[in-house]
Amino acid sequence: MTQIVRLANGAAFAGGLNPAQWSALRYLAEAVPESRTVTDFAHYHATTSGTASQTVAALVRKGLVERLPEPGDRRRNRLELTSAGHELLHDDPLGSISAAIAAQPMDMQEALALALDTTLQTLMRTDMAKA
Repeated sequence: MTQIVRLANGAAFAGGLNPAQWSALRYLAEAVPESRTVTDFAHYHATTSGTASQTVAALVRKGLVERLPEPGDRRRNRLELTSAGHELLHDDPLGSISAAIAAQPMDMQEALALALDTTLQTLMRTDMAKA
């Protein structure tokens, strides 16, 4: 696990983005349209709205994300990847880890997903109990 984390951390600063910016791109590429907001990304990324807003603002400045006004609510913006954002995701630094997992038999993939989800839930409960 330590070696996988080390490889992931080493690849996290790539393509002119930091790890939080990569996380935002991945989130926006996979989230349903209604959840493509700064608030929803902040919740997913377990950070504050202010920090998430700074991450999104950097991606907007880089031309990778655009803010679209939400019909019926001018205070709310929906976030969408631009074509440049979609293109950059093709070079996602975590792509090699995803490919290595995808190369495993389906039963191993499912077991890994369950084990990682359980580990994440345990860590989140532990962190919440400390707060």
